[in-house]
Amino acid sequence: MFAISDLNIGSYTPVGDIIALSLCIIMVILVKQTYIRKEKSRFFIIMHILAFMLIVASANIFMQTYIVKETVSPPFIYIMRMLHHVFLSMTMFLYIRYVQGSLWLLPKDKKRSRIAIAVIILSAITLDIILSVFKVGFYINKKHEYSAGLDCFEILYIVFTVNIIYMLIKYRKRLLIKVFTGLISVLVMSNLLLCIQSIFKQISYTTICCLLPMISIIFLFHSNPYNTDTGAVSSEFFAQEVKENLAKGNEMVIMCCHIPGFSVYIAKSPVLKTEFMDFFRVNIKKSILYSFPNDSFVLTFTKQKNSDYEKLVDRMLGNFAMSYAKFKIDYKIIIMESSDSVIDVNDYHNIIEYNDLKMPFNTVVRITPEDIKEYYDKNYILSQLEDIAARKDLSDPRILVYCQPVLNINTGQYDTAEALMRLKLEKTGMVFPDQFIPIAEKFNLIHNLSMIILNKTCAALKRFIEDGYIIKRISVNFSAIDLRYDSFCDEVKGIIESNGIEYGKIAVEITESRSDADFNLMKQRVMQLQDLGIKFYLDDFGTGYSNFERIMEIPFDIIKFDRSLLIESLKNSSSQYMVKTFANMFHELKYSILFEGVENEYDEDRCKLMMAQYLQGYKYSKPIPIEELTKFLLHV
Repeated sequence: MFAISDLNIGSYTPVGDIIALSLCIIMVILVKQTYIRKEKSRFFIIMHILAFMLIVASANIFMQTYIVKETVSPPFIYIMRMLHHVFLSMTMFLYIRYVQGSLWLLPKDKKRSRIAIAVIILSAITLDIILSVFKVGFYINKKHEYSAGLDCFEILYIVFTVNIIYMLIKYRKRLLIKVFTGLISVLVMSNLLLCIQSIFKQISYTTICCLLPMISIIFLFHSNPYNTDTGAVSSEFFAQEVKENLAKGNEMVIMCCHIPGFSVYIAKSPVLKTEFMDFFRVNIKKSILYSFPNDSFVLTFTKQKNSDYEKLVDRMLGNFAMSYAKFKIDYKIIIMESSDSVIDVNDYHNIIEYNDLKMPFNTVVRITPEDIKEYYDKNYILSQLEDIAARKDLSDPRILVYCQPVLNINTGQYDTAEALMRLKLEKTGMVFPDQFIPIAEKFNLIHNLSMIILNKTCAALKRFIEDGYIIKRISVNFSAIDLRYDSFCDEVKGIIESNGIEYGKIAVEITESRSDADFNLMKQRVMQLQDLGIKFYLDDFGTGYSNFERIMEIPFDIIKFDRSLLIESLKNSSSQYMVKTFANMFHELKYSILFEGVENEYDEDRCKLMMAQYLQGYKYSKPIPIEELTKFLLHV
């Protein structure tokens, strides 16, 4: 037996526990301020770990301080000791529970593990009490002397540590290597410090050694530092914050400001930084500022905490306008309110990005229900285009062929036409090219659509011919993206042959490209397919880019003059002379001339004066389903 007073001489000072107490209080403050992603389960675990460690440190200070005082009754020491060990055990249990959540364990495995740990803790508590009762464990006699005896909790901590390390090693492939290394390193260091402490017969730093692994999970899993220049936090937790507010029924206002190059500007300009900080100090309260890639900042606040939010927004815009007048840095501002029509929380930022791409600089846009609908319509169209591409069905019913008949001036008949593409989707109905072609090109889905249109056009041509209609050819539009496919010529040949029509019944319409690589490909493709009898149209001549030298290099059959040239020719005699000169030049070079956009007899007369051989436009017909083209065709 040892006297309690002898036990503590040189073996304990409260420094370690006081440091642990201070760290816990500081971490609670910092977590409350910076822990944006307050998922119920994880936030619950972190805050309880810190609370339990506060109890652990406090209980140890009381126990070690009063154990030397003979005036303090033993039950108080027993209670403090039990509090210290029980809450330390609970902390380790929560730590294991937290790490399990990051290792994606199956629910049954997590449940089994937690039950086993709970049983072990309860067993250790029960056994420790029994050992104390039978004076085999920790015991204080009537003379205020103590016996350390067998300590069940020391065995418990060893079991916990081994369990954690085993679990991390077993499932290490489910963690980023940096996270795995960080967790293992801290655990090893903590246990090494405990061993060193034991060698020197110290017990002062047990609490802080056990706190270190708890702090590590906050740094490794929830580090979300403020940008020192802007005070913005990472965009990673934006969706989570929106989700939690909406779950609580809190209506939100989301403001996005996109300023290209802002991070460079503010890092170099102390004046701009001061202006930025003053702006937010004056305008922003009870809100969170997020930093997104490409120098976009998103501010969120709830209407409940800012009841006069409209005045707040107007004041911010007014103050921003004054700041813009000083620095003249381009911006885009988008304002959006939470809405029941937004399906997914991630769509809030997606809708903002979608509108950002459409709007000009130095403007402010408020997202309307129509904007949200347009975004979802575009997403739906994209999903349908992806499905069409995946199915590779050349007869996909969602793709419709429309066409516009073309008047042959020499014969006075409609013996050619241009095939046009439409989409007919279940949710949106008819979708026009200006809505889906840019999407298809952006996501590299246009080639599948082009081949479907070619196949359906060939099938229609075969029906017309079999039914005795006179049709010279129908042209189909292809993009530069189509020409980049090595299989392009083989695909076109295969589709025409499979439909059993002559190659000359199909014409290919392409627009000139700025790219040297695309130009060379175009030249190769034209020469390959022209040998089979397929005609080629240069589409949209006069729409902003025309290189005559290049046009001369490619043996086009027909040059299509865009309506913009027809409008230009109406301005004055000089403009008319310029357009007429172009037409004469192509005519002399044996190209056929087709004018698009003919809307009335006056347009028609002017086109005839400018060497037109083919005319196309609303004067003759709007685009119609290809099945209705027979109304314009002669029958044998």
